[in-house]
Amino acid sequence: MDEFLRDWRFARSETLELLHSLDDEQLAFKPKGSTWQSLAYQFVCIARTQLVFAKALAAGNMDYMLFRDPSLPDKQSFQTKPELLKLLDSSNIIWLNALKNGPSNVQWPEREASKVGHGYRLIAHERLHHGQLISYFTLAGFALPPQFKQNWAL
Repeated sequence: MDEFLRDWRFARSETLELLHSLDDEQLAFKPKGSTWQSLAYQFVCIARTQLVFAKALAAGNMDYMLFRDPSLPDKQSFQTKPELLKLLDSSNIIWLNALKNGPSNVQWPEREASKVGHGYRLIAHERLHHGQLISYFTLAGFALPPQFKQNWAL
């Protein structure tokens, strides 16, 4: 679990580094086309997914219907850096509590996963967003933060 927590903190630190490098105007950036969402939306998706994973861990069952839970934060309601930082902080507290108190395994649709395996799937989701955010930053002409850029060898 210690290794997982180190990996989790590292992935989240990169998310926060990206967010800290943006201002509220930049968070509104959206590539051209009807299927793209704003940069802010990307960060809300990260937090919402973390909340879903926390609920799944607490219940011991990953049910994809959790993504439709109306109690989840609305993806369009968080548009400023302070709002997003607060959301990411609160979702992380809930996630860490679920890790501490949740069962040792989570039943996924295809098979059971250990608590750590479940957590690494959440890290994979967050890292997927990092790749998307690299594309957003590139399309917008925004500079990637130095440490993030170094970690990704960009």
